[in-house]
Amino acid sequence: MSCLLAARTIASRLSTNRRYGTAALAAAAVRNDPKREKFVIALGESDEAYLKYSENRTSNTISLEHTFVPDAGKGKGLGKQLAEAAFQYAIEKQLKVKLECDFTVKYFKDNESKYKAYVTE
Repeated sequence: MSCLLAARTIASRLSTNRRYGTAALAAAAVRNDPKREKFVIALGESDEAYLKYSENRTSNTISLEHTFVPDAGKGKGLGKQLAEAAFQYAIEKQLKVKLECDFTVKYFKDNESKYKAYVTE
């Protein structure tokens, strides 16, 4: 077997055996699931990363409550993608953001100059 053929075979096996490929995660689309009140990144047939929220239209706020990324997706920037999508949604809908999740607090602190005007207590 030539080196090129062996490399292709190995690469093919690795890509089909990986649960979440890095390239696929980098291009992962965040979608809003308003019925479940979650921003979601689908990671496979039944697995997902998500940011749970609740909206209060009376006070024009969105509370970012909990971020979850499965172990296989950690360290790939999925939490940041979810938080960014949540902030963009809040900006588009003219909602003030309440930070109840430790991850979103950290994300906000790392991007405070960009989002300071949109956060409330």
